[in-house]
Amino acid sequence: MPASREASKVASLLAIRKLARSDVPAVFAILQESPEAAAWSQESLLQLASADPAAWVVELNGVLVGFLIGRIAADEFEILNMAVSRAHRRSGIGSRLLESALEFSRTVGSARAYLEVRASNGSALALYKRHGFTECGRRAEYYRDPLEDALLLCLRLGGTH
Repeated sequence: MPASREASKVASLLAIRKLARSDVPAVFAILQESPEAAAWSQESLLQLASADPAAWVVELNGVLVGFLIGRIAADEFEILNMAVSRAHRRSGIGSRLLESALEFSRTVGSARAYLEVRASNGSALALYKRHGFTECGRRAEYYRDPLEDALLLCLRLGGTH
């Protein structure tokens, strides 16, 4: 099956919903296999699942395969962490999750979205650039293990700012 048809088929089987406390073990497992994502503790994830309205998971056929955690601050939406399970990468799942989060941020009045990403994370950079993000800054030696710069990516969502 051609890649575009396969991605379309996968997209039709996805369910995106708010992060629940019961999702934390699966999200933590995805983090464990995603060294390029921010390393968060299970306790931090439990706190987010209890309080944050800007945290989602994506399921494929009822199995949790990805997550995105962000926050709204004033008129900005910041993506704090995002990962898709290794077995389900490059299938359009990350794009669907990102689109859903950006749509939410628009509906709550965010004018801009932004995030930080490792300078060497080519697949994440390609994903974000496909969705209109542009580089708007660099934070030298921001990441550890290994020491690496962070690229700040920004996207104008609308609004008056």
